[in-house]
Amino acid sequence: MKKRLGIVAVWVCAVLLALAWHYYGGTNVPAGQPPLVVLTSTNFEQLRTAFNAATGEVRVVLLLSPT
Repeated sequence: MKKRLGIVAVWVCAVLLALAWHYYGGTNVPAGQPPLVVLTSTNFEQLRTAFNAATGEVRVVLLLSPT
């Protein structure tokens, strides 16, 4: 029972965090950092090129889906 309650609590926190991010401006970034980008079929090649060009750097891609 405790394990199930813990799983439910994690999911509730995740949903609340996602809602807060959506409604309170999850697009703000620190000064000096490039703005967040919405990945579409029109700009995917730009992402691929930039990702492949940075072979000597740490690269992280975070994909979030609203569904």
